[in-house]
Amino acid sequence: MQTTKWILSMALGVLTLPAMAQVKGNYNYRTGTSLSSSSPIQMPRASSLASLENFRHHTFSIKGLYNVPADSYLAIFTITQIGKTQSETDSLVQLKINRIKETLKTSAASVETYVDMVSFIPIFEVEHTKKLFRKDTYNEIPKGFELKQNLHFRYTDAALLNTLVSLCAQQEIYDLVRVDYFIEDLAAKKAELMTRAEALLNKQLNRYQKLLGEDFSSYQKRMSDGFATHYPLEQYQSYTAYCSNKLNMVKENGAFVQATKTTSEFYMPKTSKGYDYVINASLLEPVVQIEYELLFNLVPQPEKPKEVVPTPVVETKIEKQIHLITPDGQVKRLPL
Repeated sequence: MQTTKWILSMALGVLTLPAMAQVKGNYNYRTGTSLSSSSPIQMPRASSLASLENFRHHTFSIKGLYNVPADSYLAIFTITQIGKTQSETDSLVQLKINRIKETLKTSAASVETYVDMVSFIPIFEVEHTKKLFRKDTYNEIPKGFELKQNLHFRYTDAALLNTLVSLCAQQEIYDLVRVDYFIEDLAAKKAELMTRAEALLNKQLNRYQKLLGEDFSSYQKRMSDGFATHYPLEQYQSYTAYCSNKLNMVKENGAFVQATKTTSEFYMPKTSKGYDYVINASLLEPVVQIEYELLFNLVPQPEKPKEVVPTPVVETKIEKQIHLITPDGQVKRLPL
């Protein structure tokens, strides 16, 4: 009977393990062959943003995190075009840009565009026998030109990025360089962080005064605070698939070689661990994360030195007297 219970417990343990691993995701398996051999996930944590030297007595630290959705976005695509002449190269680029702008007028009129010139480079013939030179200036004639421009898109709806990628791909523009996030009123977000921190600090001060039976009003006070802002571009980590597709395995010299594993990236924001409060704790999309830390130090007033009462000096005065004893036994004082 005991053996049956032991086997049943082992079976339940084996069945439970895959379920727990699935909740954590395949990132847990990026190294090694089992859960126990995989390296731990490196989670971004809160770091110290402010400092006060020579802490003494009562020191309070309040840390806050604000997850701020972006108010607008900037997507940058790079256009690379080659042509035989300068006019041909420029006209091909303009044709692509104009087609994208015309489509945006009907599908996403709110999107703003800007074209940034990157480079315009002549391409010369490599072989010496094919080189051509102008007769009047003796300069070598390019065999073609390469034009590079950056196409900027500013938009407020994050879902529009898929539309922009499709439109650019239709015009043979495939290079999405970066996507930037912007916050319109950053000062207001910082003010909200400070207000929350001050409220928590006052609660802690009142609690300590009540527990310790002390009055902090006469204490010397020192304060330091600091901010740190983290954008999504800075918080992506690489990820390699746990296993490769077996259908892609090829045979070399009579042996099967495993196909290359897919490498990708994923968004890893700072977690709520280590903070006293978090505004907008639940995340769905990448956000701008603002950290705030407030340090508050209380030092008792130095004791006043006791007043030293000087010891009175006693002056000793010696008075000389001369007395005369008469024959009849009388004592008389003689004047000096």
